[in-house]
Amino acid sequence: MGLTIIVWLGVSMTETDSYTLPVRVEMTGYDTLRYAVVRADTAVTLRIECNGYNALLHSIRSERPTLRVDMSTRQAVAGSEICEIARHQLMGLRNASTDKDSLRLILAERSQRTYRPLLDDVEFAFAEQYGLYGEPSVSPAEVILYGPASDLQKIDELRIEATTIDGISESGSYRLRLQPEWENYADVHPSVKEVDVYVPTETYVEREYKVPIQVVDADNDVELHLYPEVATLHVWVAQRDLEHMPEFEVTIDYADVVAHRPLTPRLTKFPTYLRPRSLEPAEVQCVVIR
Repeated sequence: MGLTIIVWLGVSMTETDSYTLPVRVEMTGYDTLRYAVVRADTAVTLRIECNGYNALLHSIRSERPTLRVDMSTRQAVAGSEICEIARHQLMGLRNASTDKDSLRLILAERSQRTYRPLLDDVEFAFAEQYGLYGEPSVSPAEVILYGPASDLQKIDELRIEATTIDGISESGSYRLRLQPEWENYADVHPSVKEVDVYVPTETYVEREYKVPIQVVDADNDVELHLYPEVATLHVWVAQRDLEHMPEFEVTIDYADVVAHRPLTPRLTKFPTYLRPRSLEPAEVQCVVIR
């Protein structure tokens, strides 16, 4: 008798029958940064056809099964398509139906504001005889924050987190985190949380140049004699630029001469590929002949 019951139960469990199955719906594929969800259908009840074994497995699960639906190109999905998705994603279903015509996703576009990440808090420390050649570049050059307009108005800038990069001896990129200003607001989200900073680096050598000292804004009817007439300029030059003939201007102001103020030479013109180190002398004398 017991064997008969077991055989009967096994046979009946293999037979296909109809069952009710509540499922969760997870809508994916849409831009969660640019859009906020206003309303989404997140559950549906299916009438499924499967054998007793699969029905038992679905019934004893601790959580309702979840259907993942791609909404990247739409904001509604037909009930018939939900059933087709269920047949592919859930085990053992031979057929499925629902009385739902469609499931909908309603989105609202968030406000956005664009920022250029600031490098002010990043320090670059180069190995001996190496230095920055040009300007560091940030990629992406712009970061977008998405969220309520009232919150975005309170965020004036985005900075890269304070850090020091030591011992730089070659050009390279560094992945650096942004200061997470958006975390102070519940519904503000960044397009990226990190940026790549490219640091162009070159080997530098020291060079010395003799530069005539000029007096700016001098009267045309006076004769000026400077002592000394030439300044000594010490600079770092990138090796690739050693063949260039740089142009310099070292000046003093005629107004300082007239006012009998100390005459301190200033470097007022030099190529951007040079890095000035020092200028001598610290002070000059000027004789005015009228």
